[in-house]
Amino acid sequence: MTDNLQKDSFSDLSQEEQALRYRALVDSMNDGFGIIDNDGMFTYVNARFATILGFKPKNMVGKRVNDFLDEKNRKIIRDNIRRRTEGQSTQYELEWTKSSGEQVPTIVSGAPLTGIDDQIQGSFAVVTDITEIKQSREALEESAEMMRRIFEESQIGMELFDQEGIMITANKAILDIFGISDIQQIIGFSIFDDPNVPNDIKAKLIRGEAVQYESEFDFDKVKEANLYDTNRSGTIITDTFITPLGTENNNELHGYLCQIHEKTEHRRTEEALEDTEKRYQLLAENVTDVIFTSDLELNLTYVSTSVDLLLGYTSVELDGMSLIEIMSPESVWIAIKAIREALELEKNKEIIHPRGDQPPLVVQLKKKDGSLVWVEVARTFMRDEHEKPIGVLGVARNIEERKLAEATLINSELKYRTLVDQSFQGIMIVQAIPLSILFTNPAFAGFLNYSIEEVLDFSPMEVQSIIHPEDLDTVMSRLQELMEGSKPESIPMAIRVFQKDGDMQWLEMFGRRVEFEGRSAIQLVAMNVTDRRHAESRIRTQKERAMLYLDLMSHDFRNQLQIILGSTMVMEARLDDPDDRRILGQVVSAVERCQRMISKAKVTEPLMSVPLKPRKLAPTLESVVMAQMELHSDVDIAITLKDADAIVDADEFLEQLFANLIENAIEHNPRKEQQVWVKLRKSGEGYEISVADNGSGISESLKKEIFDIARRYGGFGLHQSKQICDKYGGKISVHDRVGGKPDEGAEFIVWLPKTRASNSN
Repeated sequence: MTDNLQKDSFSDLSQEEQALRYRALVDSMNDGFGIIDNDGMFTYVNARFATILGFKPKNMVGKRVNDFLDEKNRKIIRDNIRRRTEGQSTQYELEWTKSSGEQVPTIVSGAPLTGIDDQIQGSFAVVTDITEIKQSREALEESAEMMRRIFEESQIGMELFDQEGIMITANKAILDIFGISDIQQIIGFSIFDDPNVPNDIKAKLIRGEAVQYESEFDFDKVKEANLYDTNRSGTIITDTFITPLGTENNNELHGYLCQIHEKTEHRRTEEALEDTEKRYQLLAENVTDVIFTSDLELNLTYVSTSVDLLLGYTSVELDGMSLIEIMSPESVWIAIKAIREALELEKNKEIIHPRGDQPPLVVQLKKKDGSLVWVEVARTFMRDEHEKPIGVLGVARNIEERKLAEATLINSELKYRTLVDQSFQGIMIVQAIPLSILFTNPAFAGFLNYSIEEVLDFSPMEVQSIIHPEDLDTVMSRLQELMEGSKPESIPMAIRVFQKDGDMQWLEMFGRRVEFEGRSAIQLVAMNVTDRRHAESRIRTQKERAMLYLDLMSHDFRNQLQIILGSTMVMEARLDDPDDRRILGQVVSAVERCQRMISKAKVTEPLMSVPLKPRKLAPTLESVVMAQMELHSDVDIAITLKDADAIVDADEFLEQLFANLIENAIEHNPRKEQQVWVKLRKSGEGYEISVADNGSGISESLKKEIFDIARRYGGFGLHQSKQICDKYGGKISVHDRVGGKPDEGAEFIVWLPKTRASNSN
């Protein structure tokens, strides 16, 4: 309906207004745009097209297109203009001659221009400058081997998965981290089968999100699931970073880059300072591969139904058809040669023939509509009971987007460039003596706020100048140790560096000795932890300030309140008027309440530093309820325990949590006959503890903000309860005791997870 309204609105414009709108759209294009008549004369070019060739639009209009081309490219455009006169749209590469005489490579997408009578009056084209693309191809090809070495020798574990989450390759660091002796054990392993990847992280991956998370990796889960052989056991702490490849600007997913750093020792030294940890993971949509079988003459005997998505054929249509019929001519010879070579190897009795060990073939298949699609085919022989080949089992994967996006990805080494360039971790290769930089990736150069070219041009003195003087000796000493064969440290080296504008940044770096371009060098892997350092500093300052306030309340304020309380007691003995004594009683009550709040705050001072341990809920609830009954003998408190064996991970503040909720239910109940109901019951993978009352209830608007510490609607006790609940990994919420009747009281529900010790059993 909206489209129709837009069309109606647009049709009301005059032809002149419509022309102005179209002209504005074309003039603002990022690509070049031009129109020629049937004589090959430019009748219009936009500003971008003129800029690409170094002219002004007025200097191009009225001239022939051939005036801007050499003889080789004139032939190309003649052929394409002829096709457009036949009504065909074309796309091709063309090199234009700039005003300076230089050649500029472009991609031209042209189409015929027809008039009202459908007569061709010329043609128009969109012209895209691909100079940078060609330059980047050459640079990528030159450094492919270097990227491969960086990938293989990186101290950070790296894994590459395809778009379906199936592992393609991994570096040596991954094998060391996970205790794997042979990479073939994990090739083909799916990231979605890993029980150590939480389900919420997998959900994020499905949505195409990049994730970073720290987690506990349990090798027992790996062994129980029989995923792969490992010589490690128990648990380790890992930092995992997963990045979808090729999803920028809403492009389709090409795979995943997973980077893993084991920080078991490092993390355990920080656990006392950290309250929570965040986990992020990613997953994108999977593309289904095509599975097929054929005889040795390449006649298809089976094709999976996913072939419809790849080629447009149904599996029934392809049944019995020869693979040769759906291959391009060049691909036919590639396939036949591969089969012949494999069969020749079979004749050698001394060679053991592993299944699925043949390198994949990259070929083109014909789609039902006649177009071609690039696929990568992994294949192996099917054998009879005598191990004699009787057919071929293959898996074809669509790599069209990969081929179109970057033709050089055909060369397998280019994947290492992708890994290094897209890594958020800084990677640098340096020479120790004299200190010079041999390689840097964009992330490391970005840490310093320089371009890659500027960093590589640093002299030894300039390299030293970007390191903080107090850290320079430490850096040089460590580099020298690594050059002499010292093993990499498990804890990163923290140093300060200066950016281009003089700002100081904190980096955490790992280093190891590597071979680079035929000589020994040091590879550094770094993370910029400046924000984390600043955050830790702010947290320490806030904690010190909070401790100061708590100390003031615990000593100075409490002493003054004690003086006030003592003075009011003296005054009470001297007052005869009942109203005066009542007012004085309210003062005493307020002072005593302040003292109780100070005591509560003081009690939970060590909340985050006390470790958790398994605790039984039922006896804890019973003891708290009995204590409250003694304090409030006029209140009817009922307790129901539906799971007497409930155990959770908690600490000494578990009683404080329940006492706060019961006291809140009593103190805010204006009724003469006060009632409180306490219940314990199992709920999913944990337990619910509810505290309900027959008070005046809580409004809907207040329920949403009652635990907001910035607003303090809930009072100190409720906010303290939420802090305790958060530490235990639980949740707290408030509801109507009777659904839809808020005036009949409120119900606070605490959910706590089962103890981990119980889950592991």
